[in-house]
Amino acid sequence: MAALTTTLYHTPKNPLNPKLPTNFPSQKPPKLLSFSLRQINKHLVCIPLPRCSSENRDSFDHFGTYPRPSEVQWKKEICNCVQLIGVVGLPIQINHLSSGKSVASTRLAVRKSATETSWINLTFWDELAHIAHQHVEKGNQIYVSGRLTSDIVESEDGKQQTYYKVTVQQLNFVERSSPSPVPLYDDSYGSMTSAVKFNNSAPPSKLSTQELWQAFFANPTEWWDNRNNKKNPKYPDFKHKDTGEALWVEGRYNPPWVKSQLEILDSKMQSLQKQDDTSLFSYLDSDL
Repeated sequence: MAALTTTLYHTPKNPLNPKLPTNFPSQKPPKLLSFSLRQINKHLVCIPLPRCSSENRDSFDHFGTYPRPSEVQWKKEICNCVQLIGVVGLPIQINHLSSGKSVASTRLAVRKSATETSWINLTFWDELAHIAHQHVEKGNQIYVSGRLTSDIVESEDGKQQTYYKVTVQQLNFVERSSPSPVPLYDDSYGSMTSAVKFNNSAPPSKLSTQELWQAFFANPTEWWDNRNNKKNPKYPDFKHKDTGEALWVEGRYNPPWVKSQLEILDSKMQSLQKQDDTSLFSYLDSDL
């Protein structure tokens, strides 16, 4: 292929001496500025970009060497440790065990977004249980850190429902820039007619039947079990000790997995009746 040449400056040739331009007999001929496509291609360099793969990680070594993360000793206390800030949804309930230990529990409302709230069950042990019981009230905004565990409830159709609980190791109050209660929902999004707020005089939050059953299986000791002493068949099978929220085993809107999970819970509770209270609460604090 012939070379493509672009001439930027051109002068006519002298017929007597082709090396000299006609218009410049006493000067040196001006240089012709021309570029051929072949010459340009000789100077083009293709630089490949590094790919996002482990094979090309060495291409980033010129940025410097970073220290290797140090090792820590494995401890149950730091395994799956999380930090949460939320609003206390229930009064702190404390139980004193025959072994001398104390355990307290409540539920924490953690905002996922302006229109979504997650409920996390909290458990406090020993000295922290007394601190929480004496100082933490429903509606307080608190910071907690501790070990996260989850309970998975499987329905008859194979679907799984997961709810979470934290064994608290650190507890702090959160400074507020405004004295107003912390809203769980923002009515500016139009999802609710008014913002739901926690305060000491507010009624218990309205939860769905499924959420109530999840709260029950997370902390069954927070509920009265009336199944064996019901004087009225319409009386609830389970009733929350603080909020009065009620559940019926034959409830119309129950999730399909309720009865199967009750059988599992009852069998495990019966196997623990021969053990002391410490073993019972240790079981309740672990995964089902």
